[in-house]
Amino acid sequence: MFKAGEWLSIAVLGLVVLFIFTSIAFFNFLIGPDGSGPVTTVEPSSAYFQVIFISLAPAVGLSFFSSVLSEGSRLASILVFVSGIVLIFGMLYVSTMLPMIGTVDLPWWISNSPWIFAAFGVLLLSIGYFNFRKVTLRSRQRNNL
Repeated sequence: MFKAGEWLSIAVLGLVVLFIFTSIAFFNFLIGPDGSGPVTTVEPSSAYFQVIFISLAPAVGLSFFSSVLSEGSRLASILVFVSGIVLIFGMLYVSTMLPMIGTVDLPWWISNSPWIFAAFGVLLLSIGYFNFRKVTLRSRQRNNL
């Protein structure tokens, strides 16, 4: 049976995947049919804030809790590490969609959002890595005793 930290790590991975798919859908909406832009008026800042606060913000917060609750769990560390890798590559894919957006004037933070959120991927990657190292060192110390 999984521990609480492992369940939280699964939730982190799920929320990161949700953020990537929602970001892809959001930028596809901004590209519009045939690259002509959206057919309705849209305020991209408020819409993308909702995407961030529904998926990515809880994922980053839960990754910190999972590293605290998963003391001794390599699975939880690996899942957070994989979440960081998935977020980085997902944001690289989203960055390829930005040049196709033509008619909507984007704020600077949305046009740079793939790189901003790739930095959050590096944060998740480092949390998973350092937690894995901590668990590995702790198990080696127990085996040496």
